[in-house]
Amino acid sequence: MAHLSENLANANQTVTTNTYGWLQNREHEERLSYSAQNSAALKHTKERWTGLVWNSADKQNLVLPAGQAAYEIQYSVFEPLFGYTKWPKLPDRNATRQAFQEQIQDCVDAITNLDVELERIKAGSSGSYFVYGTDGRKVPLGVFKPKDEEPYGPLSPKWTKWAHRTFFPCFFGRSCLIPNLGYVCESAASVLDELLGTNLVPHTEIVSLMSKNFYDTKRAWLTTEPRVRHKTGSFQRFVEGYEGAGEFFEKYPFPGHYRDRPQPESQDRFSWNARTLAAFRIEVEKLIVLDYIMRNTDRGLDNWMVKVSQLPDKSWEIKLAAIDNGLAFPWKHPDEWRSFPYGWLYLPVNILAQPFLEATRRHFLPLLTSTRWWETCFIEMTAQFGCDAEFKGRMWKKQWSVLKGQAFNVVETLKNPTQGPLELVRRTRTLVIDEVMQVPSTTLPLNILHNAMEEPLSFSASSPMIMSSVPEETTAPTDHGANRTVSIAPNESIEDSLPLAKDYPNKKVVIERLMLVNSKPPVFTWW
Repeated sequence: MAHLSENLANANQTVTTNTYGWLQNREHEERLSYSAQNSAALKHTKERWTGLVWNSADKQNLVLPAGQAAYEIQYSVFEPLFGYTKWPKLPDRNATRQAFQEQIQDCVDAITNLDVELERIKAGSSGSYFVYGTDGRKVPLGVFKPKDEEPYGPLSPKWTKWAHRTFFPCFFGRSCLIPNLGYVCESAASVLDELLGTNLVPHTEIVSLMSKNFYDTKRAWLTTEPRVRHKTGSFQRFVEGYEGAGEFFEKYPFPGHYRDRPQPESQDRFSWNARTLAAFRIEVEKLIVLDYIMRNTDRGLDNWMVKVSQLPDKSWEIKLAAIDNGLAFPWKHPDEWRSFPYGWLYLPVNILAQPFLEATRRHFLPLLTSTRWWETCFIEMTAQFGCDAEFKGRMWKKQWSVLKGQAFNVVETLKNPTQGPLELVRRTRTLVIDEVMQVPSTTLPLNILHNAMEEPLSFSASSPMIMSSVPEETTAPTDHGANRTVSIAPNESIEDSLPLAKDYPNKKVVIERLMLVNSKPPVFTWW
């Protein structure tokens, strides 16, 4: 599976029944044709708004200031597909948030009133803690990850990361990610999951908790009494009944895979068949789309989980949970040492080599091709990343461009009913840039310009038109207004007397621009 990266592979490599070379040439032709259409559309838009120019200073104001909720997309590269415009049913986010706030309050009461301390999780590469409630159960209610104890944070309690940072600083961190932003990425992944309706990421928000068990360098080196520390981080609801994907596949290998201990088949015991494989494939395709859009650089078999439960009719329900999303939302595509391939690429080829299901196409295409959905997504995602004290609008715009570029590849893949996950990860990396343009906020100038464009042009001897370009049999109409004079006040200029020179209120709109990424591929495509 070393070749299953998102970079271009060998032209002779077999993907499905079609060769990758054929796919590459076909996509190249489609992209050239689409780019030509985009250029023509942008040129037409620019000509329509004669007198309005691109304002380069507005590009610095793309991130909405506080109190301004206007983010309007005037031209989008996400063109809807006929027959795929009906939105799927999305979860009730208000009910989810209310239940989450009640759970947070229960955890705070357990910490302050019952002295139920947080418990550090031994596994993982960051400082993460189980948080318990007031019911006294041994099952935690959530997982809290402080900002300063992230894998590449300054107070990470894992000695492996300390050694990595101390002795190998040149190879420390991930250059495509913004440092110390993992807790925000955890919350942003939850927002994106809810907006897409995939129901994979447990609800996550940014909260502040206090505990004596937080990692403290003074206590670690001087063995002093534990101090109560207040820390801000991400709080993710604990998913009960799930197990890691690696453990699950060891217990239930796919058909055709070697099993160390043969298990007797039973109706009350989970086993793979056509029905369970179809249910699993639906969930995996949701995970693939979600991971690809937010460009998760850390999706291994240890940070997505599987749960199987038997329904009353003896059938089996399969659910997936995508946890540990802190190393997502890069500001650029990986282009140095590592490519960070997706962990689900190591699933059997008979799952990945199939085209996307029709249910998947009907779920995601109406959302990802809707300007209303993208406007809502931008406002909510900006609010999430804006919570960080070190928030920089310039870097967030780059993250947003990568996210939309990934979504563009998803849309183009889903539009083709013969393409699937393997074709998706082999697509050329793209960016979608949001250019800001000022246009009149009223419709009156549009009517004036429209009438002016529809009205035939007359010419006369005083007209600047080149008469040699007009057929000789054409008779010039009489210019009845040639001797007509216009009275202008002494203090009034000619421009002020024209009807189009009136000042109309302007608004900022977004013009999306598609750009291909031509950076070199990473050194290691399998790691």
